[in-house]
Amino acid sequence: MPNNKVYSSALILTILLSCFSTSIIAAPLQILEFKKALLSHVEQKQICEQLSDVCQQQTPLRSLKTADQKLWLLSGDQIAQFYPSATGLKLKNKWHVDLATDEENTSDGQFIFPKLFPMTESRYAIAIIERSSEMYSGGGAGMERASFYELKDSGQTHRFIENYPFSFNRMIRACFSEQEYKGSQGKCHDEDRLSLDIRPIKPMLWQFRYRYSLDVSPVSDSGRSHLKAVAI
Repeated sequence: MPNNKVYSSALILTILLSCFSTSIIAAPLQILEFKKALLSHVEQKQICEQLSDVCQQQTPLRSLKTADQKLWLLSGDQIAQFYPSATGLKLKNKWHVDLATDEENTSDGQFIFPKLFPMTESRYAIAIIERSSEMYSGGGAGMERASFYELKDSGQTHRFIENYPFSFNRMIRACFSEQEYKGSQGKCHDEDRLSLDIRPIKPMLWQFRYRYSLDVSPVSDSGRSHLKAVAI
């Protein structure tokens, strides 16, 4: 596996989205999380009457509500938006995302990350995560890359960021002898992790920041130092 270097200098990457906003002053934007088991029996019944194919899937329904009281639903490869009315929830829009299957076995598949990313107060995006992994003697590594798609009012999606590094984790074997096993205090691997933290700054502007942690075995000969949750 190629040697991966982590530089100690601070790195903050700010992403300017590919469109422009006419809004100058706006309320703080928040990333929202789709959660399980938030729907009442009545809400679920109203949803299933309008999206029968979603309710027939075995994938658990996840939902959230935005500040304008619209209900968003995530199930597998589908997202839907409902608005409240005098007679209950009404379907406003829905999106279907093609989650690719890798025939060459170079990835572990794709899924929709269960969060809704604000672009403006009324425009949102999702992230499709592609996982890949590899195993080697005494350890392994995994990586996730994200592609971000705006959810258009037309029911279409528009990709504006592709294959961006989202997370990374790695284990490297440190124990090779009986003496090292005894002195390892139960930690026979060096482990490091990298994850992407996204912060909406204002409409059409996100800040990308990485968080890195390193847990080194007491018997490691890597020459690396223990490091916990530092932003880079």
